[in-house]
Formats: sequence, C-alpha cells, structure tokens
Amino acid sequence: MSEAVTASAVAEYLQQHPDFFQHHPHLLDELQVTHSEKGILSLVEAKLQRQRDQLRRQQLELDKIHKMAEHNERMFFSLLPLQQQFTQAKQFSDGLNVLQEWTTALGLQKGTVLLFRDSWLESAEIPAAHWLDRTAFEIIRLERFGLQRHYLGILTHREKTLMFLPQDFPLGSVAFCLLGKRKSRHPYTAVLVFAAKDERHFHRNQETSFLHQLAEMVEQHLDHWLIEKL
Repeated sequence: MSEAVTASAVAEYLQQHPDFFQHHPHLLDELQVTHSEKGILSLVEAKLQRQRDQLRRQQLELDKIHKMAEHNERMFFSLLPLQQQFTQAKQFSDGLNVLQEWTTALGLQKGTVLLFRDSWLESAEIPAAHWLDRTAFEIIRLERFGLQRHYLGILTHREKTLMFLPQDFPLGSVAFCLLGKRKSRHPYTAVLVFAAKDERHFHRNQETSFLHQLAEMVEQHLDHWLIEKL
C-alpha cells in the first residue's frame, strides 16, 4: 500500500514540477522504461519512442480516413448511373436486375428487394421469392434492428433461411434497410437487402448515410413498378 502511495506522490510531484528533469538531467539516462518491442529504454528514448508510436497511430488513422473518403466518393458517384438505369426500368423485375448488376460490380454477393405481402398488390411479374411475411420478419427486426431502420452484420442460420434462397448460401455478412413512406399503411413496406461472402464486410460500426441514400432512391422507384395496397 505504501509503495502505491509513494508512486502516486511521485507522479503528482512530477506533474506539479514539469521542469524537474531540467534540474536533474543525469536522471534521464539512469531511469529505465520497459518497452514491449524494444526492451529497456532510457526515459529520453522512451519519450521519443512514445512520440513515434503516437505519430504512427495518427498516420494510420489519417490513412484510414483518406481511404474511407475515397471509397465513399466512388460509391456516391456510382449512384448516378444507377439512378438512370432505375429510371429506364419498366417493371420491378427489371429494377431487380439493375440492382443485382450494380451489386455484383461492387464485389458483393447479392443485392435485392423483398416485399411485404400485406403492403403490395400481387402481380405475375413479381417473383415468388421476393415476397416476405411481416410476422416472420418481425423476429429479425426486433432482434437486430432495435430502433434503427438498418442492420449491418451477421445472421444466424435460421435468419438467413428466412431472408435468402438456398442458392444464395454460403453467405457471410448482410446489410438490411427498411423501405417505406409516411403515407403508407405500414411503417415499412419492403426491405433492401445486400449480402457479402465475407463476414467482416458489413458490421455495426459502418457509416450508413450511403445505404440510406440508396434506400431513398429505391423507394421512389417502387411506386413506379408496383401498386401499393391502401
């Protein structure tokens, strides 16, 4: 206990007297600090090494931010031709093909839209695999979405079988975004779905502004391709 108190007292004294080592420069070389990679260092070497480590971490963080900015810029610019192709799509199935081609070009496994049966009028041109039961989906929404309109991460096998076809397996991580307008009978009428083979591709800490902008674009075109139940 006394050693802890003494250590605290020493630390406090040095904080209150930052010029201490100017008056006792010989201690800079005599005091030793153990470094995880470089072994025992003098106090001066330890300070320099700490500064180098901080600079390296800062540079890595700047590189990460720079790469993220470049990635986001490429992604946002990719929305321009996608919007044009959506506009040219005559029906829902055409829009799905456009979305899947765009998704594949980005290196993702799957990109699609699932519709809730109680929100849209059924049509022969809507593939059966694109209908989704709201009650069944609520289990996933409550477990994964919380109060958000999106979820990025992994799913259990049971959740995957509800949202994906057998030919989609194996798959790693997913990105879901609820679609729907205020005037709709339900708070959400469809789900925008993306899947990647890598479990680490989509995760909770990702920035989602791009996903929501894409979701707004898809929402606008659903009204042109489908008839919503009133």
